[in-house]
Amino acid sequence: MNRLSRTRILSTSLALLAAWAAAAVVSLNVGSVRIPVSTTLQLLKSRFLSEPPESGTLAAILFSVRLPRVFLGSLVGASLAAAGAAFQSLLRNPLADPYVLGVSTGASMGTILFSVAAASFGFAAGNGFFYARPGAAFLGAAATVAAVYVIGGGTERSGEGSQRLLLAGIVLASFISSINVFLLTSTNQADLRGIFYWLIGDLSRPVDASIYVVTAVVLAGFLLLYLLSQSLNLIAMGETSALILGVEVARVKTWVYLLASLMTGAVVSVSGPIAYIGLICPHMARMMFGSDNRILFPAVFIFGAIFTLLADTLARSVFSPTELPVGVITALCGAPLFIYLLHRKGGER
Repeated sequence: MNRLSRTRILSTSLALLAAWAAAAVVSLNVGSVRIPVSTTLQLLKSRFLSEPPESGTLAAILFSVRLPRVFLGSLVGASLAAAGAAFQSLLRNPLADPYVLGVSTGASMGTILFSVAAASFGFAAGNGFFYARPGAAFLGAAATVAAVYVIGGGTERSGEGSQRLLLAGIVLASFISSINVFLLTSTNQADLRGIFYWLIGDLSRPVDASIYVVTAVVLAGFLLLYLLSQSLNLIAMGETSALILGVEVARVKTWVYLLASLMTGAVVSVSGPIAYIGLICPHMARMMFGSDNRILFPAVFIFGAIFTLLADTLARSVFSPTELPVGVITALCGAPLFIYLLHRKGGER
């Protein structure tokens, strides 16, 4: 990586971080109760400077509800966008996405199965419930990726291999969604409405202790994906060429599948399977910054956080005080893009 590339990566990342900060302030201010920007900044300043804590309704809303939600939305969006960019780069297919491939749905099944088992056997949060839930989601995501790979017949150098994987992912996601609904409706769940919101993709549920594990997994997974970015650039030129240049293609592919599945499973365990973030954000980032994964990965990581924050703010505001699941907004944005990309790929044949 040359010096110019590092400079461009750094400047792009800083610019996007500034945009994220602006989106975060908007998200903190907008909602059923509006908090003036000056009040928000003053409350944040008091908290970070360890001044005497502010009391009152606005402070409670800001620190107990909105700030955790902004952090969660940023984490979820960044993770799903980075996973989508990794899948698209690996499969060399613009339609690849954790939701389309069924990875998000598989992660949600792992979470539901774990929750049902925990309720049946009386596991308590203090016995590691919160920390084990992301692991269960990862197992569900990894199992789904493996099943999609087997059903789709693996990847080939031609475009047909990745197309079969996508079809296998769509069919498997539909099947797993049916299992999820059956599991939820056949158990004694008091808050079925909230659970079905979670299945659509929702950021309104309270943040619990699992967020620490999820944050560590997402940051570590992103760092490792970034270290593989140059190898993915070479694989995009062709697997044979990459092998000649010294890339261990099989090892890189295995790691990318595992890391993208791990990141997806971790965030799905707390937010549910939010659709199309991993499809929309990589395409918008490529349009602005190019397809080199060395700049694409950090750009899409931050851009995913921005997009999710804005989508969640819209979901909270459009029918205020009633809230929509954020997955509704992302699906409304992503489904037309998916149809367009599908049509464009069909026209290229």
